[in-house]
Amino acid sequence: MAEPLQEKECNVVKLFDELWKESLKQRINELVHNQRDKDKVAEIIKHEIEVFLRTFPFRDRFNLHPDAKDNAKALAARNCGNERFAPSIGEYMESLQHYNESIAYSEQGSETRALAYGNRSAVCLKFGLYEECLENIRLARASNYPAQLADKLNKREQYVKRCIEEDAVEFSDRVMHTPGQYRPRNSGYPAPKLSYEGHANVPQLVKCVELRQNSEFGRHLVTTQHLKAGDVLLIEKPYASMLNDKERYKRCAFCHNEDTFTVIPCEGCTLTMYCSDECKDKAYKQYHRYECGVLRDCWRIAGRLVGGIVGLRMVATAIASFQQDLEGWTNHLNALDDTKDNAFMVDWNKATDSDIYDTVHVLATNQKRRSREDLAMLMFFTSIVHRLLLERTDLGPLCESSPTRSKLLFDLLLHHWQTSLINKKQVYHMQRSDGQDEEDEYYEYNYAGYDSDDEEEYSDEMHAIAVYPLFSMVNHSCIPNVAPIHLLDGRCAFVASRPIAAGEQLFDVYG
Repeated sequence: MAEPLQEKECNVVKLFDELWKESLKQRINELVHNQRDKDKVAEIIKHEIEVFLRTFPFRDRFNLHPDAKDNAKALAARNCGNERFAPSIGEYMESLQHYNESIAYSEQGSETRALAYGNRSAVCLKFGLYEECLENIRLARASNYPAQLADKLNKREQYVKRCIEEDAVEFSDRVMHTPGQYRPRNSGYPAPKLSYEGHANVPQLVKCVELRQNSEFGRHLVTTQHLKAGDVLLIEKPYASMLNDKERYKRCAFCHNEDTFTVIPCEGCTLTMYCSDECKDKAYKQYHRYECGVLRDCWRIAGRLVGGIVGLRMVATAIASFQQDLEGWTNHLNALDDTKDNAFMVDWNKATDSDIYDTVHVLATNQKRRSREDLAMLMFFTSIVHRLLLERTDLGPLCESSPTRSKLLFDLLLHHWQTSLINKKQVYHMQRSDGQDEEDEYYEYNYAGYDSDDEEEYSDEMHAIAVYPLFSMVNHSCIPNVAPIHLLDGRCAFVASRPIAAGEQLFDVYG
């Protein structure tokens, strides 16, 4: 795993706490004294934060700068990889992560990148991944691999091709895939299906689960029939998901495939890598062009607000789906009724991008429940992200001539950072746990009349966060009755974790 991006010395929450105590608390409290209208309080706080940031050197305090390629950093990462790859150490997976980091930082077409691809081909060879080795050799040559080292690469290629020919005879029934191309993830088992008939207009949800609303629970989901443990109630695709920063040099940032040996970099930042040009192009078109320039700094400075970072992706996705028609989008959002519009009101059989966005726009923000300090902190952070987006992305030219567009962008960032903090779900995969070193001790305490060497232990590991339109309406309980199962194709199946009586509310556990 890569090192986390968050930096303690650049924590926006910590800095805001200091500023709040020094001056902002008194300044804002004086202005909102006796003001009971929550919307007007929010407007006053936003204005004061904007005025404060005009003179406050936040770029220097947080060391904010565009995420640019850097061959010097790429070289340093490759040298770290070489140290781990050395025969005396032999930590090949560790070296692979460093080589991927080097590829992400290196300039397109540079010798630095070519050498990192060449090093990665050597790692592939260590693991007997011949097709992946050839793909890295191809990438190295395409990136101007130095002529003086070409003989070494040629010999490696010839050796690998001989190995492939020998394997073809010995393992004639082996199913091959093409490295560098997107491949659907498949467990080898049938995908789960709903346990009961689905809603006519919401086919991803069983018909017996209905939306209810009251003053005690707000909007919530209830089953109208008895459910058994293991029943599949909902199979849903997230509106937006984002890879955990620690997985950035290991998985595809778009499809989340674990193609560590062949990932390729985004050419606009040093943070995202992809399994294929197909996924890279889709990500750019669907959202990444609006976040590319700010994503690394958002991860770096967010502090405990990092849980809402998928909100940035939600905004980018929505802007792309509305094809930059922000005026039309404003009119559309003004017509939405948060008390009536929800995921149950959409005909998912023919839902448009706009329809699907509506289902996440109406998710709770809890803004009116927040304290002045909490709301001011969120606005402080949102204002910084808003400024960076205008400076570094295509949203700058789009908004510079229109205060209305700029305001909409700010409002959406604040809105979806809050909805994400509340409604995000962690996406998990099963990972094999490290074996125990004390084998004798293991036998002593775990022997059960069979060879425990055959047992494998697995643990849940989080690799992404996501927001789901329908499942976000399930309330929290410390004693939940439903649980998520994350599928390899990116969807999530929600199943009953214990028997649920007819008329009972569905509950998830948050966190």
